Amino acid sequence: LLDACEFEFSQTESFLQIAEEITDMPYQWTRYDLLCLPPSFPYGGMENPCLTFVTPTLLAGDRSLATVVAHEIAHSWTGNLVTNRTWSHFWLNEGWTKWLERKIVSKIHNDDRFFDFGAIGGWKELQDDMAILPAAATRLVLDLGDSDPDESYSRVPYEKGFNLLCDLERMIGSDNFLSFTRAYLKKFASITVTSEEFHHFFNSHFEGSTAVSQVALKHFHWEQWLYGEGMPLCCDSKFDRTLSRDAEALAKEWIAYDEKDESVKGKPPSVNISEWTSPQKVCFLDAMMVGLQNREPLNLSTIKAMKDLYGFHETKNCEILYRFCMISVSASDEDLYPVVIRFITTQGRMKYIRPLYRALFATEKGREIAIQEFLKHKDFYHPIAAKMLAVDLGATTYARNISIEDGKDGALSNIPFQTLFIGTVAIVSIGAFVLARRKK
Repeated sequence: LLDACEFEFSQTESFLQIAEEITDMPYQWTRYDLLCLPPSFPYGGMENPCLTFVTPTLLAGDRSLATVVAHEIAHSWTGNLVTNRTWSHFWLNEGWTKWLERKIVSKIHNDDRFFDFGAIGGWKELQDDMAILPAAATRLVLDLGDSDPDESYSRVPYEKGFNLLCDLERMIGSDNFLSFTRAYLKKFASITVTSEEFHHFFNSHFEGSTAVSQVALKHFHWEQWLYGEGMPLCCDSKFDRTLSRDAEALAKEWIAYDEKDESVKGKPPSVNISEWTSPQKVCFLDAMMVGLQNREPLNLSTIKAMKDLYGFHETKNCEILYRFCMISVSASDEDLYPVVIRFITTQGRMKYIRPLYRALFATEKGREIAIQEFLKHKDFYHPIAAKMLAVDLGATTYARNISIEDGKDGALSNIPFQTLFIGTVAIVSIGAFVLARRKK
């Protein structure tokens, strides 16, 4: 494990040096260490000053997932040095850190296109979360009240916040935005900041500047960005798709192949992806998932052809495996269930286990498996992950009952967390009792 970590995270010093160059500010925390935690750790990483926690799910063998380390290093400036005042302004930590992470990665590759390549994947993750979140949770500035902060955790502060910063960067130009970034970090170093203060500082920084359009500054949609609901005002078509083009094209070929009648299907797409990088394969599977929205899942014959050609079900890369499992579960591919079960019960990263449990639970054949595996392994998961999985499974059950009984939409969002959690425990306990009776 130690050798694997040493290889996987060998770019750490380069990440730090590049971050210092971008921010024009030296690393403030004297020492930087990485601690690889047990597989039940529920997050990709955690940016404690001086010591970053990381999940072993990053050990892909090709350094392709080390961007998480770049992200946690970026937090040394945006999060630990400049910190959101309350969790309502969490996007100031995460949106800025996503921006800085992608700048670091593009410099590691010496190719600015990697900034947009990462943003394309982030847009897909944001769309996924937007589809299941209550409207109020899709705002950048959240009104948390007395609610459980864990319930509001999503990709919104990361990716919607990132896209706000990108929109500002496009409006004023990259050089001007970099100058502002450095001024912002110096202004708020070692203190906390709110969204309103960020907004005010941005406007005051460029007030009267001839380098920036004052008309554009005046008409920027701050209110909608900070307090509006739903997807960002900008769109993903603004990203450079040079690095994603081949992957997206192959996804379209596979979907077209799947839509053919079995009698005339012929051979599947013949594009050789053995030399593709892991991020390109992730992009391909993301594009497949986008293409499968609002249509029937893939046919089992198509899933089998993909397994035979690509071996995604055998990969060590968790990002690739997770996406292929999601596609296969939605198609009710029972042959892949052992792979899925092993994946969700041997690591506890919520990014993977929550969507996969929900996907299993949403299928007729997978529902019992989801309950059974959760009950069997709930003590393995971190308490936060176990709590949120219980909510996911109970929430799905409750939402279905509401829909069947009276057709109400959004009723679930009005249920207090404590009530929902107690109800969830009751649901999974009943599930355990029923399964035990069946075995007898």
